[in-house]
Amino acid sequence: MKKLLTLLVAAMVLAGCSSAPATPSATPAETETPAATAELKVGTGSVTSLSTADATADKEGQVQFNTTFATVVLEGDVIKHVSIDTAQNTGKFGTDGAITAPEDPTLTPTKKEKKEAYGMASASEIGKEWFEQIAALEEYAVGKTVAEVVGMKTYAKDDKHPAVPEVEELKTSVTMSVGDYLKAIQVAADNAVAVENVAKVGTGSVTSLSVADATADKDGQIQANTTFAVVALDADGKIVYTSIDTAQNTGKFSTAGAITGPEDPTLTPTKKEKKEAYGMLAASEIKKEWFEQIAALEAYAVGKTVADVVGMKTFAKDDKHPAVPEVEELKTSVTMSVGDYLKALEVASNNAVEIK
Repeated sequence: MKKLLTLLVAAMVLAGCSSAPATPSATPAETETPAATAELKVGTGSVTSLSTADATADKEGQVQFNTTFATVVLEGDVIKHVSIDTAQNTGKFGTDGAITAPEDPTLTPTKKEKKEAYGMASASEIGKEWFEQIAALEEYAVGKTVAEVVGMKTYAKDDKHPAVPEVEELKTSVTMSVGDYLKAIQVAADNAVAVENVAKVGTGSVTSLSVADATADKDGQIQANTTFAVVALDADGKIVYTSIDTAQNTGKFSTAGAITGPEDPTLTPTKKEKKEAYGMLAASEIKKEWFEQIAALEAYAVGKTVADVVGMKTFAKDDKHPAVPEVEELKTSVTMSVGDYLKALEVASNNAVEIK
């Protein structure tokens, strides 16, 4: 019996030391599926520049708004996706304080939406339109950290071009000033939050422009409301994240065509950035500020399709509130008009691209 045990042990040792390759074990089911993408962050932000000029005998006065908004999708601090656009809108007036332009204040496409109609190609030394140059900047940013992109070396070509990229890869593709675009990317990155199950992300905007002549009793006014939204969708088309904000800025002028406001055109925070300073609380029947009501609308959207949200039932409370939600879940949290917010969300959805 002892001899038999000895032989068995020897056979087992020899088998364990064999140089023949072992049969590979079956790969665990969880590793057969590609690993889930590392946690992503999504953020949006904007920068608005406001320029004004008095009317003279030789030239109309004007108020121009440039709201640049950007959306980023980050993996760590590396940019996986970026979208940049600018809503540029101008109102003009004469020395009598009467509005002279635009002829149709409802026509407010962004620079990206204008495409060739923006008309920059003829003045460009590289013969490229704005939408082509911004696409090149977006492509350049992907795969780099936020710090690398916003910290790129630039130079001042002239007063109108104070921050042109001095980057070898962009010499033949971007010769416009990029200062506000880089600032908007930084704001978007600062606002980025972790979002799960991101399959697609889109950005869109809607701008309403309102104008009024100056009178003996009241300054004339040109006001731009640019609402921009970002939406992240999962593989089933459900909203997993959305952020909506409005850049509301106003220029005022007298019956002589002289600018009277704003006192400081460099102070252009969005409604969300203003928080309590926006001052809607006193007029709100539910005693909620704008940033609180928009947060409630954003939270309501998560888990629904875009069609569900933009198709919500609304009612006209009065002329200033033509589209208040008539939705049970929002009765105590959103009593402001949401028409432009839903439109911007739909535009963002239409612009959504796959995140790889």
